Amino acid sequence: MDIITIIVLTGLTNFTFGFYSWQQISNPESHYACKAFALAQLIKAVSFILYAVALYQGYDLLRLIANLLIFVGCWAEVRSYNQLASADLKSSFLWAGTIVSCSVFTWFHFTSGDGPNNTMIVTSSVLLVLPFSASVYALYRLLKQHPSSVFPRVLLIVNAMIGLFCLIRAPLAASDSGFIMTQPVIINQAFIFATFLLGLGNGIGFIGFLKERSDERLRVRANIDYLTGIYNRHYFERLAEARIQTGEDFTLYFLDIDKFKAVNDRYGHATGDEVLRLFGKLLRDQQERHRGLVGRLGGEEFGILLQGHNSARHDAIIQQLRQEFADLTDNKLGQPMSFSLGACSSCDASSLHDIMHNADLLLYDAKHQLGSP
Repeated sequence: MDIITIIVLTGLTNFTFGFYSWQQISNPESHYACKAFALAQLIKAVSFILYAVALYQGYDLLRLIANLLIFVGCWAEVRSYNQLASADLKSSFLWAGTIVSCSVFTWFHFTSGDGPNNTMIVTSSVLLVLPFSASVYALYRLLKQHPSSVFPRVLLIVNAMIGLFCLIRAPLAASDSGFIMTQPVIINQAFIFATFLLGLGNGIGFIGFLKERSDERLRVRANIDYLTGIYNRHYFERLAEARIQTGEDFTLYFLDIDKFKAVNDRYGHATGDEVLRLFGKLLRDQQERHRGLVGRLGGEEFGILLQGHNSARHDAIIQQLRQEFADLTDNKLGQPMSFSLGACSSCDASSLHDIMHNADLLLYDAKHQLGSP
């Protein structure tokens, strides 16, 4: 397979990934980095097609334009990885890298002689190391954030390999004046073909990671109560049932915010929602501190599962929760709020249904004694 054919295939591959990524921009579950990646792939696709035409026809100016687009596409790809990993690479750095790369390459293009030559291969190889190094940095950050995912690792390896190939290719070309792009030498063909294969891995890695994150967000959305950010009733019961199956001892508390209807009536539902969010955050904090389990069971009713049957320890946890809730609502509304509760131990019932039923009955009694909604 000759070099020009491989370059065309590389361009078509970039176009395929770019077109697919562009289609995903409208997907609400897709990451906003999808747009930057799509633009990068489309720019690179155009650059490779133009480059193939320039080599075939011998158009020096078109070859320059194609090379400049390759640099623009590579730096645009850095931007997409930077967004994906929130790697904090400054936009000014990315723009400066693009401008410097294009300027240096343009200067060497007009001073190195007519037609493809080894000086241009050295120049492009060295300049391409810069964006690929930046990509490796961003992807390393991404891998640290998602160590269990295979796709950041694939992306990191692919971009590191391309950068390494550029570093190897530069001295080889520098030491051989006959080393030009159109020369069918094995090392040149191997480099172009490796770039093609790594480009495939790059696109697959990016799209695979986006799909993985999208699926994760859908799972979270299905299991998390949108308002409070804690588990919904269905998932809470599922996790509690799993703890029963493992034989874990626990106590389940049903909590119901007192006089919540009065808050809605007096301050409006927006304020009521804010109270629910505050309570949900407090419950999440307790879950993290005590390896518990919390969920919104419906309306202003919540569940908290605490390990073991240590009533003194649990009382301290509930009292802390009650005090924090009172302080937050006092600041928010000018009056402290509290909650009623009912509790049942896993030792006092044979199934989750019975545990929840007993806790609910005790909660009902507590609300009845309170005597107000």
